[in-house]
Amino acid sequence: MPKKIGQRNTQQRQTIFEIIKDAQGPLTVNEILVKADAKKLQICIATIYRTIKLLLENKDISQDVLPDGQSRYETSRQADHHHHHLHCNECGKVIDVHKCCEHLHASEVEGHLVHRHEITLFGVCKDCRR
Repeated sequence: MPKKIGQRNTQQRQTIFEIIKDAQGPLTVNEILVKADAKKLQICIATIYRTIKLLLENKDISQDVLPDGQSRYETSRQADHHHHHLHCNECGKVIDVHKCCEHLHASEVEGHLVHRHEITLFGVCKDCRR
């Protein structure tokens, strides 16, 4: 996590950034909390919200709002790389998908001017299929 002038790079901030960075897809605040708990780290939800606000202000992460209406977070580097998401109907995870329909990259589709697109696939993730 890059340090900005006047900001401390605390262990908790670093851990929250690393959880987001290492995820297979964008995470909700509650998913970040669960991952921190699984690592036996005592980070309260208020700290996660404050850190997310700071990371968003510094453009270290970006916010996605998928069709389920929840805000999810991923690093700006991940967000800048063209990808879509699979929302698992079984476990609720959202996973990055790096394949795309080539025709959607065109700047014009059926006469409409396209600047960008977002696709969310719904199905069952490979972990739940096992």
